[in-house]
Formats: sequence, structure tokens, C-alpha cells
Amino acid sequence: MEKNHYAFWFLGTVALGVAALIGFNWAAGAYILHHPSGASVQTLSGFERALKPVWITQIKPQLVFVGSSRVRDGFDPVLLDPALKLRSFNYGASSMTPYEARRFAQDTLAQPSVQQMVVSLDAFTGNGGPGEALPSFDETRLAVTPEGTPTPRRGLWLFTTRFLSGGALGMNALSAYALARLKQGESAADRPDIFNAYSHMSEAVMQRDLNYRRARTLTMGPGPARELTTLLASACHAKARLTLFFPPDHMAIQTRYRHGDAAGLDAFKQTVRGAVERHNARCPSPVALFDFLNENVLTTEGLRDGSSPNYVDLVHFRPPAGLWLLEQMRLTAKKVN
Repeated sequence: MEKNHYAFWFLGTVALGVAALIGFNWAAGAYILHHPSGASVQTLSGFERALKPVWITQIKPQLVFVGSSRVRDGFDPVLLDPALKLRSFNYGASSMTPYEARRFAQDTLAQPSVQQMVVSLDAFTGNGGPGEALPSFDETRLAVTPEGTPTPRRGLWLFTTRFLSGGALGMNALSAYALARLKQGESAADRPDIFNAYSHMSEAVMQRDLNYRRARTLTMGPGPARELTTLLASACHAKARLTLFFPPDHMAIQTRYRHGDAAGLDAFKQTVRGAVERHNARCPSPVALFDFLNENVLTTEGLRDGSSPNYVDLVHFRPPAGLWLLEQMRLTAKKVN
């Protein structure tokens, strides 16, 4: 009898714990999705790999941004949506690997609501191997397999991710806490102490970044090049438009790239241009390519009164700069058409 009593007690405790986890994730998820600044949590670093595949299915965006922390910091839907009169989604994640970039892009292209996807090319640098991904990334959450076929039992995996995963618990807790700290009428832009994407680079940050990134290069290895080729193949007959861009890293760090490996940087750009040209010559869905990794009004800006108007640090641009980048892309597209 004592064993049965213990078993009932144990199972009851587990059931209550599971119910509490589901309840919290449901309540936090609803709070985030309905908060006026809820979409700004997409700029936060945490467990975004776990929960963003769930969020994209709930938000049903028309415009999606894919890339590393440059994208995660630089495109805030709360700022973009009113200006563009559409729904956007930030699919950025810290230190995104080339494989993850290709897979998140495939997931985006499989979403019926998406009309345009914008991908930052820095995610396809380095020497990332096939299948290389960081913790909390999970294939089963994505709409299609690596081969492009529908993911089996995806509804089940999304449900367990949304309500039962530790990643959802962590991202929901982080996001809800950040939003709860906003005062009435405040947005993420008003609280850079909470939403780091809106902070400003100072002289100290610039010098720290130059030291931290002193040996940094921006080159594309054979593995990332294959992932980019696979992404382009996925977009060949896609309904959504694909836009690629070289990110606007500040000239101070671009100088370091050229000092470290100028030939590698030039080869990276030429490899991408060649791949896009071949794609556009044979595919019915053309790809647009924009290069902001050069001298322009954004990358050459200096500090004003000790802080940068458009950068968090030398490679992370602020959401207002992200809006400017998107406007430049749209203006160029209009001129071409």
C-alpha cells in the first residue's frame, strides 16, 4: 500500500509540474504576442533557436530576416512594421552557423505568408561543416527537412517545443521579464539597458571591439559556399523573393578584415556574386544582391558626442540603421524595375 501511495504522490507531483510548465509557457506566450512591444523580444539573445520556429508560424509574417546577431540586433518588427505597413519577423540568432542559416531560410521559404526573405551573408563565412549547429537548434521544428520535404509530425514537435521545452521556458521567461520592465508608453527604443540592440557604441566600446576582433577576417570556406548554393537552389522556384546583402560592418573593422585577409574578403564577395549570377540565369525566381560592406554613409560614420548614432559595436547595427538599409534596398529595386 505504501508503494502505491508513493507512486500516486510521485506521478501527481510530476503531473502538477508539467501542468505548471504548460501554463506558464501558454500565459507568457500570449503576453508576448499581444504586448505592443512584444515583437521587440525577437532582438534579444537567449533561446531564440528553440522558440523562433514556433513564433514564425504564429505571426505569419510577410517579410523575414535571417542571419546572425547582426540581423537579430538590426531589425525590430516594432519599428519596421508601421513604416512598411506589413508584418515582419526577425529570424536572427547569435553566432548562426552556415548550416543553420540555410535551414532557417528553408523554413522561411516554406511559410505560405512570406513574400520576401532578406538574408545577411556574414552567416555564410568561416568553415562551418555540414549539419553544424549550436545548442537548442532542432531540425524537427522546421517546416521542411534538409532535402526540402515536409517534416514528419512537425505539429507534435512544435507543440512540445512551445509548451514543454526548456528552451521555450527560458526564452519566454527572458522575454516576459524584459517586457514587464517597460513602463507605460515605453518601447524597446526607450530602454537600451533592457534591449541592447538599441544601445550606442561609445569610444570605449569601439576600442574594446578593435582589440577583441583584431585578428578577425571575413572569408567564405568551401562548406559555407555549399550551404549558400543549397539555399539558392531552394529559392529557385520559391514564391517569396530572396534578397541577400553583405552587412554594413563599420569601416574601422573592415580595415582589419583587409589587413587580415584582403584576398579572402574579395573572394567571398566574388563567390557570392558568381552564385547569384548563375542562379538568376537559370531560375524563374531571381535573387537580389546588395553590398553594404564598403564605404557608405553608414559604415563611415564617426562618433557624435561620444556615441554612435547607428551602431551597437563595430559589427552590430541598431534597428534604425536596419530600417535605413531596407529602404536603400527598396529604392534600388524600384530604380532597377
